[in-house]
Amino acid sequence: MRGLWLTILFLQVAVFSLAQETAEDYMLYKFESEPYAEFSITTDTLLFYRALHHADDMYDELAAFRFSMVDYARRGLHYTERRASIAGLDLRRANISILRRLAVSERGYAGLAHAVGAIGGEAGMDYFSLNDGVPMSGGNVALFLSGKGYLGGVRSTVHSLLKRGVSMSAYASAKGGNDLYVQGVNNNALDVGLRLTKEFQQGATLSFLALSTVGEKGLRSGTTQEAFTLTGDNLYNPSWGRQSGEVRNSRTRRDAVPFVALALDAPLWGETRMSLAVGGDYGHRRYSALGWYDAMTPRPDNYRYMPSYYADEQIASEVAYEWRAGNEAYTQINWADMYAQNRRSADGAIYALESRVERIARAQLALQFASPIGRDVVLNYGVRADFNGSRRYKQMEDLLGATHLRDVDYYLIDDDTYSNNLRNNILSVDDVVGEGDRFGYDYELRRRSVALNAGVEYSTSRWQILAALEMGREQVVREGYFEKELYAGERSLGRSRGKSFDPYTLKLSAGYAFSPRHHIGLAAMVARRAPEADDMFLNPQYNNRMVDDLTLSRHAAVDVNYKFHSSALDLTISAFVSRSSDERMVLRGYDDLSATYCDIDISGIGSLRYGVEGAARIYLSRSWQAEVTASLGRYEYADNPLVSHYADVDNSEVCISSPSYMSGCRVGGAPQITVSASVDYFARRGWIFSGGVNYAGGRYIEPSIVRRTERVARQSSASAELYERFLHQQRLGDAVTVDCSVAKWFSVGASRMSLSLMVRNLLGTDNIVYGGYEQTRIRHYRSGAQTIYAPQDDIITYSYPRTYYAVVSWKF
Repeated sequence: MRGLWLTILFLQVAVFSLAQETAEDYMLYKFESEPYAEFSITTDTLLFYRALHHADDMYDELAAFRFSMVDYARRGLHYTERRASIAGLDLRRANISILRRLAVSERGYAGLAHAVGAIGGEAGMDYFSLNDGVPMSGGNVALFLSGKGYLGGVRSTVHSLLKRGVSMSAYASAKGGNDLYVQGVNNNALDVGLRLTKEFQQGATLSFLALSTVGEKGLRSGTTQEAFTLTGDNLYNPSWGRQSGEVRNSRTRRDAVPFVALALDAPLWGETRMSLAVGGDYGHRRYSALGWYDAMTPRPDNYRYMPSYYADEQIASEVAYEWRAGNEAYTQINWADMYAQNRRSADGAIYALESRVERIARAQLALQFASPIGRDVVLNYGVRADFNGSRRYKQMEDLLGATHLRDVDYYLIDDDTYSNNLRNNILSVDDVVGEGDRFGYDYELRRRSVALNAGVEYSTSRWQILAALEMGREQVVREGYFEKELYAGERSLGRSRGKSFDPYTLKLSAGYAFSPRHHIGLAAMVARRAPEADDMFLNPQYNNRMVDDLTLSRHAAVDVNYKFHSSALDLTISAFVSRSSDERMVLRGYDDLSATYCDIDISGIGSLRYGVEGAARIYLSRSWQAEVTASLGRYEYADNPLVSHYADVDNSEVCISSPSYMSGCRVGGAPQITVSASVDYFARRGWIFSGGVNYAGGRYIEPSIVRRTERVARQSSASAELYERFLHQQRLGDAVTVDCSVAKWFSVGASRMSLSLMVRNLLGTDNIVYGGYEQTRIRHYRSGAQTIYAPQDDIITYSYPRTYYAVVSWKF
């Protein structure tokens, strides 16, 4: 009995170990938990361990947070493509850590695997259920210290079994402070969560869930290698400057998006069960940034301010000297100068701090049924409905000493043709903008969808065969609340024409268990998907015009999986291949060749991803355990998309259907090779030690589709060397880090106290490039009578050096 309770205690803490403290920081795993001096690994323990740690996706469990030193897209797919769902409702990934603290049941799915009624894509899924039991009474209070992203904070979780089958879990966390490594970076946040569950005697379960994250982050910006070299600081951040002696960041993100859900799971007729969930998000997300209006950019690392821009060697040398000397008038944002220029301006602000606001309003419904047909077959069927309204506008945050701003299109002031159509909103009484006012644009993108799903599952002691199909109807429409003078009437104001799509996803899988130890599986998927709403309009900020020839993108994928389980080893190996085509993207930016601000429509994007990955957990003895992961793949763009430029002032054609030489370029942020290995030692007297090494290789900068067009790369190149520069994709250096952790548990009466310390990048390597991207804009300069074009330098960000994370925790 004592061993059972010790096992349950360890596993409950291990579940919490899956929580990630922040999206880009640390995974809180077993080194923050409460090991017991006499704990030993047994076969029975493994069965519980696998069940609670979601071994369906053991690779993600072991590797997901080991590669925080690099931009890491597993299988070449960004983490946002991995669906998160609770009771069939889509979930923002920012809420996952709160759910884990509330001990909500979770299961991870790898690749093409999916949960019933929540069919995802090829990136896997995290599925949470509100109806799979409740935690025992108890709680935890912890103080944590970091220094990366924030300084520290405190959190508390309480679980309580109340009367009449009601249980409650509540969680609260507060953190804050300045980053100790990167100037200008900070994070002040409050996370709260509440879960109430009522279990009825008839077998039904009713659950209520409320989550909220409210926070403000000072952000870090990437820059060019030239800026890092001149400052001698790989953690240089160009987004801040000093105002009255205090550090002020120009780029902040503020979030306040609560999520609420109500779920009912109940038996119906016969053995049929019903699951009904309703919920959604409602709140705001704000990004602040500097705005400049008919003025020079205040960004200190703009290419025009760097030494490499100047043809005069003496001027270049003088500018380089100021950068190397750390003169903040050159290297950082000059707040005082912007205030001074605003005071001298006779026509309102020429610099201001503006917020790009997104108001999120999403409501969802998921209704699912499960009906056994005979002894081995279950029929699953249901419906999902989703209304997603995203209203976006600019709001004046700080006029930087000015009294007002004129709400006009400053790109048109010197335009001989359109300078009489400057007003951003002719519905307003005047064009005067004060602090707190909306200006520039105000519109909403609405996506409505309904989808039917049906699946059949055949299961025996050895076979498991599944087929699942989801078919839906989606409609997207834009609603404009400003009437832009340049696009007067229904071209900017009111509803656009709607666009409807009929997406679908079909998945088939079969698995066979040769024995209790060996299992092999095969899965396949075909799908058609609608483009994102932002990629359907030439410029949704103030234009109702949709792009031409909107189509569904095509996706196909195959996975082959092998699993081995014994008392000494858990092993998974997967081979995968996926192909996508006809994907779409719309960008807005300045076209240097035509000297025109353009809306850029990119169609026919395709990619090919294939490889193999494996994960193993090795139980060496009662006290020793090893974990290993490895992946080898090739993730590349497979098609040459077509790029069309439209003048932003009148949608006239600047260049139509110029092919972009993307085929063969690697997907950025997706290491082609990864390896991680760690060893854990569970010592007596409550000690745990761990050490591990992580390697990521075959990494590339994210390529620019626009830069590789025939129009830019071929027609603008004055030589074969310049042509190669336009097409060259920078490969980043291999990244190797060593991590270690130590934890100690103490018994304090009936409760336990734990101390833990984690050290990332133990060797302090400070030259690892985290990731980066190619700039769309190109440079041009005169050489005699000829104009020479060349690509802009890549934007990169370096990883952190040695970092620490410490926790003092009391469990009661």
